[in-house]
This record gives sequence, C-alpha cells and structure tokens, in this order.
Amino acid sequence: MKNIVFFVPNSRWFNKRPWINIPYAALIITALLRDQYNLSILDANGDNLSADDCRQQLAEAAPDFILVTAVSVEYHRQAHKALEIAKDACPQAITILGGVYPTTLPEEAIKDLNADWLFMYQAEERLPRFLTMLSDHPDAARNFPGIAFRGENGSMVLTPPDILIGDVKVMVKPDYSKLRMTGYLQQATIDYQFNSTKPTSFIITSYGCPYNCVFCASRTISGKRVVYRPVEDVIDEIEYLITEYGVGNLLFLDDAFLADNKRVNSLRETFSTRNYNITWKAATVSAWHLDDRLLELMVRSGCTQITVSVESGSQRVMNEIIHNPLRLEIIPPIVKKCREVGIDIGANYVIGFPGATWEEIRQTFKFAEECDFDVAHLHIATPLPK
Repeated sequence: MKNIVFFVPNSRWFNKRPWINIPYAALIITALLRDQYNLSILDANGDNLSADDCRQQLAEAAPDFILVTAVSVEYHRQAHKALEIAKDACPQAITILGGVYPTTLPEEAIKDLNADWLFMYQAEERLPRFLTMLSDHPDAARNFPGIAFRGENGSMVLTPPDILIGDVKVMVKPDYSKLRMTGYLQQATIDYQFNSTKPTSFIITSYGCPYNCVFCASRTISGKRVVYRPVEDVIDEIEYLITEYGVGNLLFLDDAFLADNKRVNSLRETFSTRNYNITWKAATVSAWHLDDRLLELMVRSGCTQITVSVESGSQRVMNEIIHNPLRLEIIPPIVKKCREVGIDIGANYVIGFPGATWEEIRQTFKFAEECDFDVAHLHIATPLPK
C-alpha cells in the first residue's frame, strides 16, 4: 500500500494573516483515499508548524505522493514553500499541487519546478483514478482531464476538465478521522462570524453558485450548477462535531445555502426536533431568498446571525457591473425583521469597480449607514485570476 501525505501549508508563513479554517479538502481526501492508501495529514496550519517541523515529519513518513493544497491565490507563496519543503525532504516523492490557486492560475503555479503535477477542480470522482494512473500508467496520466504538467520544452500542458462538481453523482461524506481539530475550535471569539462562547466549527453542505457576480471565481472552480450533499450526511456530520468536539456553534459557508427552501427547512426542523442546543450562523446569504416567516423559523432553530451579500448601494452598479439580481429596496425590511426576531445581521460590500463612480461609492457608504447593520464589511475590488 503506497504512502500519501496531504500537506496543508501554514498560512502564517511570510508573516501573512492566519487563515484558520478547517481544511475541508483534507476531509474529502480522507474519505476518498483512506481505503486504498496509507494516508496521513501534515497540517502545518492547524498545528502552526515551522518549515523544519514539516521537513522532519515528511522525511519520517517517506511518502510516495505528497498532495499540497493551495486554498487561495493570496497564499500562493505558502503553497510554493510547501512544495519546496516536500522536494527537499522527499526528493523521490511525486508532488501534486491542488486547490483554488492552481485551478484559477495554472500558468503561474506550473512554473514551480518542485510541483510535478497540478490537479485542478474537485477531487470527487477524479483523484483516486488519477493516482492509480500515475502508479500504473504514468504516461497515460498525461491525458487525464483537468490536470497540468510541464511538457518537454518546459511549457505548460493543460487538459480541460470533463466534469465539474455539479456533475458529481454521489457527494463524499467528509471524514474527520485523520485531522486534529484542536487548532480549529479555539478561535471562537476572534472575529464577527466566529464570535461565540461555544466551540465553533464551520460546515459546507453544498457547492457551486448559479449566479454570475463579476468578482467571484465560484463559476470557474465549481461551475454554475449547485450540488447538494445528502441531508442525512450533513446531520451525521453535525452530530459528530457535537459529540466528539463539543461544538455548540456552527457557521454555514455554502455559496447558496438558502437556494433550496425545502432542504433548508429539513435542516432547520432537524435542529429543532432533536434538541441539539446549538446556535448557527450563515455567511454570504442571498437576501432575495429571505422573508419574514423564514427568519422567524430560523431563529427558533438556533440561528443567531446572518451575513447578506449586498455588494453595492447603487442599483446601477449592482445590475450593470456586478450582475447581481438583488433589488436594494428589500434590504431595509430584512434588517428591521432581524432586529425584531433577534438575529444579528451583517453585510458584505465591494467598492471600487472599474466603471463605478466616486458618487456611487458614496452611495454605498450611505446605504450601509442607513440600513444600520451590526457590521458592514467593505471590501476593495481586487483583480484576481478568473
């Protein structure tokens, strides 16, 4: 049985801000590979490991494959550092870089000579087949869909994907058995969304987004379809987090959590009927899916906070630049209703788009102030690949 190490770089390297979210990819990889390989997770981020710590652990593990995850273009240097460590410690191991960074910017990622392969897009229904091909028929692996490598002249060879996450027929149930959760549950009071006196964990119950906001890479990474995990698997995961780690507060990070009303109601009713005694929050909520009745039901099931994606205080910017279907007039009544039922409400805005005027930026500030959110996150529009 071959040895595989799944390597999570430390977000703190190069003096970057720590990004201490559960590496959900590690849970999916564990579920996919645990039966076929001797799999271990080197979580430099959760355990706050130095480069020397990682080098030593890799040398001791002596893996055949090292899978490095790159969660964001912002942390590309950390991913390249992890690849450097991997090749230094285990020069004979095959290194594979996966995640958002190589998916959105493969032409840059492939320049790293420490990366033997780039694996783009999702792992479900793909990664085990690719690893088998690398072991048994390495030349044929060059034709595998959705990967990249360096050709004979050193230039990038890229194969287009044949499926995206929305095409996956059976969603993988996350497996926590290889991940030490300690470093991820002690951040409960750090920021607005994680703020709780209870151990907090985030959870992802669906992937993809049907909308086409100009600043978002979701359609590149996941496609335009939304795929939902089975409700039973989600409930099992929540009960596991409660039982094993004493989690009392959940943060849903789905891009389109409220898009399927029947599914949301099923989750909400389960929270109420099973008396979990947990609170929950939802990030990046699409406001047009909210109404008074739903907000009342949400708070009864333990919802204490939502963050709506408003994006701009100018309807023109919303329609013509961002391509977001939100109508701004629905926002103040939602804020008012949240005040009535006791749900904290935050909002995300993005300012500085090409084509937006200074007056429209001022409209955004004014709108945010008039709505009186508990917190308004004002993000500066930043050009990022895809």
